[in-house]
Amino acid sequence: LIAGDSAAVKCLCVTTGPHHYSFNPRDLALLSNADIFFSVGLTLDDHFVSKMLQSSQRGKAKFDALGDTVKARKLCLAGDAEHDHHHGEGHDHSHGDEDPHIWLGIPQAVVMAERMADQLAGVSPENAGVFRERAEALAGRLKDFQREARQKMKDKNERRLISFHGALAYMADSFSLQIAATMQINPGTEPSAARIAQLVKLCKEERVRVLAVEPQYSTGTSARLLAEALKREGVEPRMIEIDPMETADAAALDAGWYERTMRGNLQALVDHLP
Repeated sequence: LIAGDSAAVKCLCVTTGPHHYSFNPRDLALLSNADIFFSVGLTLDDHFVSKMLQSSQRGKAKFDALGDTVKARKLCLAGDAEHDHHHGEGHDHSHGDEDPHIWLGIPQAVVMAERMADQLAGVSPENAGVFRERAEALAGRLKDFQREARQKMKDKNERRLISFHGALAYMADSFSLQIAATMQINPGTEPSAARIAQLVKLCKEERVRVLAVEPQYSTGTSARLLAEALKREGVEPRMIEIDPMETADAAALDAGWYERTMRGNLQALVDHLP
């Protein structure tokens, strides 16, 4: 979107998310011909990005971890520290105490877009003005979108939810929601029976019945177990599919993908939150 026709943009994490991604020779070939290599950082993708940089033979690409720029602004805490520690099971410490899923926050996405425009301008100075204009236009649309989202959330009776894994803190902050707890402490690792029992207790005591599931994971796993356990306790859960955008269909990755997906997430919340 920011680069337009001035650059070819390739995304590494398409079928496998950053938590479990392993680079391959094709990725190194892409890196050897790239002008800029953007990562999130904040320990999210460092496990494979650092190895890619070490393995790169050419070393031409300018590297930028966008999370370093976002760090200048407020970062959300990882997981749900208050509830997870209160109930005796810690949140995901693999990312430290800060949530690295910065692209899901509107203010953070604006910072990332501005940083990308600046870095692209350094590589292609003749297009610097166009890059920055596009980033500014995107920032304006995203800020309008955030105002729309908060307005739509104002009339909802319930704005607390259980997230599938600790990825939604920034989105919740942007949309005026609250994450009461997370199902998976570590992404891809099913919660224990004790964890399910803790979540059921929390939902009953604090009247939380909205479960956010992700299209990348089967709802037949922890989300389904939690939903069934809640029903046995007389709580009727509502399941809402929220895309954390850690992976994507490569064919769908065009300039409008991010805004479409965020708007789809908002519509899912509007349609299903009581």
